[in-house]
Amino acid sequence: MLDASNYPSTVTQEGWSRAFTSPSPAGPARVAVLLNARAKRVTREVLRGFEKLVPAEDLYCSQSLDDSRAICRSIVERRYGVVLTGGGDGTIIRAMNDLIAAADHLSTGLYRPPLPDLGVLRLGTGNALATATSAGRPFDDAALVLSGRRPSARPLALLEERETGEVSTFGSIGYDAQLLNDYLESCKEESGPTLTAVKKSLAGYFYALFTRTVPQQMKTETPRLRILAKGRASMIDPKTKEEIPLASDSTLFEGAARAVAFGTTPYYGFKIKIFPYAERRPDRFHLRVSVASIPYLLSRLPSLWDGTIEGAFVDFLVEGASIESNQPLPYQIGGDGRGYRDRVELGLSARAFRILDRS
Repeated sequence: MLDASNYPSTVTQEGWSRAFTSPSPAGPARVAVLLNARAKRVTREVLRGFEKLVPAEDLYCSQSLDDSRAICRSIVERRYGVVLTGGGDGTIIRAMNDLIAAADHLSTGLYRPPLPDLGVLRLGTGNALATATSAGRPFDDAALVLSGRRPSARPLALLEERETGEVSTFGSIGYDAQLLNDYLESCKEESGPTLTAVKKSLAGYFYALFTRTVPQQMKTETPRLRILAKGRASMIDPKTKEEIPLASDSTLFEGAARAVAFGTTPYYGFKIKIFPYAERRPDRFHLRVSVASIPYLLSRLPSLWDGTIEGAFVDFLVEGASIESNQPLPYQIGGDGRGYRDRVELGLSARAFRILDRS
């Protein structure tokens, strides 16, 4: 149970308990707001602001994975039509997985509780999903949805890691995931308040890149990868940008490469358009093999940022893929580090959410 002393005084322990345990009628337009109390931008002031804006019984705040699971089960039980989530991409993706798990748990016979539509509140650091849905100021977006004038919802395709069944909208294996791990480790270092704030920003990624990732990559042998299609696949012609159909279950790539990234939405954090073909068709996700060195990418940073870079990647649109490496590589899903892997199998999930989009 949450400790009410960590939150604004009017958000009481009784209120949290009532929200967790008392089912109440919920029409399709009823809105829940789920915040991650551990996110950098979810401050006491932000929490107070949402407490004034959102009815107490509809405001949820998570401090742990257990909290998130319990809250999402309550949200599904109470049949909310919309959930607004804030705290970064990891928070949103965690909520997706917990909502799916709650719906599975509460299913009986042929009945499965419906999943709510999702709205993204721009309260993270990188905000990939906030960028993909044109999210604006968090209080303004929340007020719009609560007023009943919510943006239209569109389907959001999800990746599924076959080993764990977890879903996400993006991930990677290789030096991209190494940079994420280096950034997180850098943020944990003891430093003053000012330097800590700088580290938890875009500048912090560049700090980690030049002090940790680049030196490590310079002394590491380039891994050899083998990537197999699982289902239908096509390659993006590097000159025409058109699709070249490939045989199902064919070998997509075999050779030296430093990273593989995959996504169903165009952006990483900080508006980096790393998956420019992710939304070209709803039955595939974008798989991108990086054959370029970090110095090559840095020398072309503007075109990397806007998704127009050439000569750095081999691009595919696939239903699924198996990625194998001759050495364990850093791995991340949805911006959360997941250790090291020498094999990952991914596919489009049979589950999907509708996501509110202001584009």
